[in-house]
Amino acid sequence: MHTPQRQPDQNPNQTPEGHGPREVPEIMRLAQEAQAQTEAQGASQAALSSGGSGSVLHGVPKVHYGAFGGITPFPVCLKAVSDYLGNELDYTYAIVACGGAFRFAWDTSEWNPGNVDIMLAYDDAELPFRYGITALGREFKMIWRESNALRHSGNATKEDYKAFIKEQIDLGHPVISLGPIGPGEAGVVTGYRDGGNALLGWSVFQDWACKTFDDEGYFVTGTWWEEGDFHGVMALGDIHAPRWGVEQILPVAIAALEGRQEGKYAKGVAAYGPWKQAILGADKHDFAMKCGSDHLVMMCQGDATDCLMDGRHHAYKYFKALAEEHPEQPLYGAVAEQFGIVAETIDKKIYKVLHGYMRGKKQVKALEKTRARRKIGEAIDVMKAADEKALALMKELFAVL
Repeated sequence: MHTPQRQPDQNPNQTPEGHGPREVPEIMRLAQEAQAQTEAQGASQAALSSGGSGSVLHGVPKVHYGAFGGITPFPVCLKAVSDYLGNELDYTYAIVACGGAFRFAWDTSEWNPGNVDIMLAYDDAELPFRYGITALGREFKMIWRESNALRHSGNATKEDYKAFIKEQIDLGHPVISLGPIGPGEAGVVTGYRDGGNALLGWSVFQDWACKTFDDEGYFVTGTWWEEGDFHGVMALGDIHAPRWGVEQILPVAIAALEGRQEGKYAKGVAAYGPWKQAILGADKHDFAMKCGSDHLVMMCQGDATDCLMDGRHHAYKYFKALAEEHPEQPLYGAVAEQFGIVAETIDKKIYKVLHGYMRGKKQVKALEKTRARRKIGEAIDVMKAADEKALALMKELFAVL
């Protein structure tokens, strides 16, 4: 394959600043500020309190959108649990190692607010979780609910869930759950009461989907099996191997970014075309559709850019760091450059057209204009080309490592 050329006087691994975010993108900056505010409030000293038929782990880092400078729930939860267990984890590594930094999916049959779910990264919904935990050198443990809404094979009953959660909590290990507060996104279970009939923890949705909290701020629910989505629960087992290096991460990244159609979803670089087609073809009927109180088209558009910004921004950081560590290998910098283009295009082009990253009336009004959507379509083409180049470069890099 062709090796990227460079200017004679340029560091062979220097990422051109014009193609990487010159400053932290606004949505990433606000995520960092949210995390700083959480830390400033003070964390409780890690401890286990137990009594009667319950146990609670205190001091588990709070999970929320913006925690650790990230907005993808699973890697946020992965970092929170790993940090609590004494193995500090960088959010950039977490979202890269699980494949979330390279994911993108678009439902080709309808406007779908679930496009950005990390469980769509691969053809097997479990893989991002397995990759993320295994990449830390830990044993991966997970059970899936019988007849779960994702139609993932599972046979775990409520009693199986209770036994799994109680065992881990009693060992001093928080568990990562898909639910039970709100949609089945990743959250953290930090304790149980009444023999497991009530669960406590953190959820990115708890502020609007839960009414009961303990003194530490953990949600408390006694209807975790009957209400909401609780697809599965997983644990970080013992450490038995070193963390993954770039040689193990590259196949994960390539598989997520590879263009393909899986059922009704276009994935990887193949998702850009249907996204552009949907945005350019949106009409009054589309803009009248709602998802709860939100405009459905705006939600899908905003979720797509948020997913790509969070993912490609941290992919850029990961490969940029490798470029600085290994100046003898120019491909690291070349890969970082392409992911930087995606993040830069969203921050400087799409957010500019929509007057920011929010999803309010101002953004909806802007999105309804044909001229604005054409500009977004042009930006989508730029991002697709950059991701395609990044994919080719990662394959070239993997072949020489």
